[in-house]
Amino acid sequence: MFGLLFAGNMLLATAQVPECNAELCWSVSPAFCVAATVEQNCEAQLTVSWSSSKAENLCLYFAQQQMQCWQQAEQGQWQQELNWPGKTEVRLQNNRQVLLQKELIVLSRQPEKRRRLVAPWSVF
Repeated sequence: MFGLLFAGNMLLATAQVPECNAELCWSVSPAFCVAATVEQNCEAQLTVSWSSSKAENLCLYFAQQQMQCWQQAEQGQWQQELNWPGKTEVRLQNNRQVLLQKELIVLSRQPEKRRRLVAPWSVF
């Protein structure tokens, strides 16, 4: 029984932090959000975690707004409840350049209205 609990916890721990062999790695969750309608904004708790092989000065941006900065850090985490309308970009950058970026996608439960393929007066 203890072995199963231990194995389950190990799987949970490894599922949260993806394997990465690059100098700078990150995880952004959720990657997409589901809204009730097309016009509705997405509201979700966004979580970002990153790690680097060397100490860096990095800043996290969400929709062109600076959210958090780290000074001479090798890893960092950030979490906040956010509201955004449609596709929005999250990026991690140093003073000079964007190092990592990801586009958050908003999906809708209600599909967009489809165009009618047949004229309404057609008998076929």
